[in-house]
Amino acid sequence: MRTSLRLRSGQAIIVALIVGLGAGVGCSPDAEKASATTAPATTPAGPAYSNGWSDADRRAVYHLSTGGEVLSLALLQSLERSKLPQEGNDGALVPFLQNLERYGFIPDPASEENPFGVPVGWTVTRSLLDTTVVAGFNCTTCHVGELRAGGKAVRVDGAPNIMRINDLFKDMKTELEATVGDAPRMARLAANLIRNREENEAKLPADRSGTVIDRTKEKIDALPLVKATVDYLRAMKTISEMSLVENGAVENGYGRVDAFGVARNLLFGSDPRNLRPQDAPVSFPHMWGLKTTAWLQWGANINSVMERNIGQTLGVGARFDSNFVTTSRLDNLNALEKRVYKLTPPEWKEDVLGPVDRTLADRGKPLYDKLCSNCHERPFAVSPTGLVTYQLFRLNEVGTSPVVATNFDRTVNTPKGERRLAAAAFEAIEAIKQQYYKTHNISPEMQAEWEGRDMRPQPAAFRSTLADADKYPDSKGGRVYPAKPLAGIWATAPYLNNGSVANMWDLLTRPEKRPKTFTVGSREYDTKTLGYRSTPDAASAGPLFVFDATKPGNSNAGHVYGMQLGDEDKWALIEYLKVLKSSDYTREPITKP
Repeated sequence: MRTSLRLRSGQAIIVALIVGLGAGVGCSPDAEKASATTAPATTPAGPAYSNGWSDADRRAVYHLSTGGEVLSLALLQSLERSKLPQEGNDGALVPFLQNLERYGFIPDPASEENPFGVPVGWTVTRSLLDTTVVAGFNCTTCHVGELRAGGKAVRVDGAPNIMRINDLFKDMKTELEATVGDAPRMARLAANLIRNREENEAKLPADRSGTVIDRTKEKIDALPLVKATVDYLRAMKTISEMSLVENGAVENGYGRVDAFGVARNLLFGSDPRNLRPQDAPVSFPHMWGLKTTAWLQWGANINSVMERNIGQTLGVGARFDSNFVTTSRLDNLNALEKRVYKLTPPEWKEDVLGPVDRTLADRGKPLYDKLCSNCHERPFAVSPTGLVTYQLFRLNEVGTSPVVATNFDRTVNTPKGERRLAAAAFEAIEAIKQQYYKTHNISPEMQAEWEGRDMRPQPAAFRSTLADADKYPDSKGGRVYPAKPLAGIWATAPYLNNGSVANMWDLLTRPEKRPKTFTVGSREYDTKTLGYRSTPDAASAGPLFVFDATKPGNSNAGHVYGMQLGDEDKWALIEYLKVLKSSDYTREPITKP
């Protein structure tokens, strides 16, 4: 196991080069007038907030590092790019970090907690490897959403974000390769790396970093740095697969990622036999209700918040060595987790999204009671501590792509032999957790608090989605996908676990009549059908992505409930979903403890 998980020396050298310089803003003369994180003029100011977090909560968590150390902030700030068609595309170069909304990132103004003015979910910290300034991501990158209607915006903390992070890395590689081959661009980048390092150092004093080793003072020439970074990005399996769709990889587009595919290649990819195309992208799930959710993930396959969170940090750039010493910040993960527990289902903001037709919503409630509540509002069981085990449904009942479930059952080759991914991954993540506790002298009492054992006294476990199904009462017979409560579901489009249905009207339409293609990438929200605008002319800060439900992994079949409704009843049910509250239902469980 340790051999397959080791941070290889070559990769470590590249990482050291990447984080080895401070920050700067590189751009052509015209671009120097723009801030590196300037959002396009279409961004609404002052979004309305709707579900549980205070301004203090957002300031505390939007930029809290959980250990991700992706790339040197210096390199990102110094890099240039060509303009998009939406920006004029006149051949001029602008800072790479300008208009990060083109990837779906949500702008966030500079503040004491965000001195670099990076978007929601971006973190800037000193590397635990050598204390230099690095950029990374935390969970709010994917799990804070924003809807826009009529020139106004609603921020929904804990909602899935319409974001395409893989394209960010692909474009970094493209622009870095172009820079190496362009002497003037390379000269500007080199000058800015040196000139602006001290400015960034002043914004993030060393005494705020909590670093573990003394900072190296070495200066690294720009060209070796850029070349090392290009090599690093070329080696990322995610990037190489983006051009190999014909070999089985599935394009993510906005708001989706194959998290377990990334984890498999990250943890066990040093053995080429374990490498597989990422072919099971799923939507980012919403986060409200997490405190009382027994089994987590779309496939209901893990019951531990700490193990799940450690895995998330590895997916966004945290590192560990052959002894399982990690850059993951379990203390900050705990702080984020506790904030997530404060989230509530979002309220429909009528001053932004328009008034609710109360008469129509009242007509929709009995329809919801009859057609939806027995699955979504009645759990399988509730534990004595209040953990809710939702009803699970078989693959053929759900109808979407089964690959996200079946991939978790696949085996990987390890030094201990061939093992199921769930068991092997759990062992690795558990080792990282225990090493962190030992390295940082975390007391047993603190460990119990971080892991929420008052609510979750059962041993932490990963279960292979299908292979272990009959070992647990809730999943017997191959039941794998949970039906969660639907309060606030209107803020989570596109729908189904793989994001294959654009809006709620289409979800209540027979599968064979649902649109097979639609565009994703616009934040403009259709308040009637409950989904983002999916027309080619929808306003967007970046390229729209065409979702094709006929491709592998993208099936929009299944969920054949409400098919018998006439149009007026469909509209009534949709209107009720705008005002559905968790308190509307008592959630009497099917089984008793």
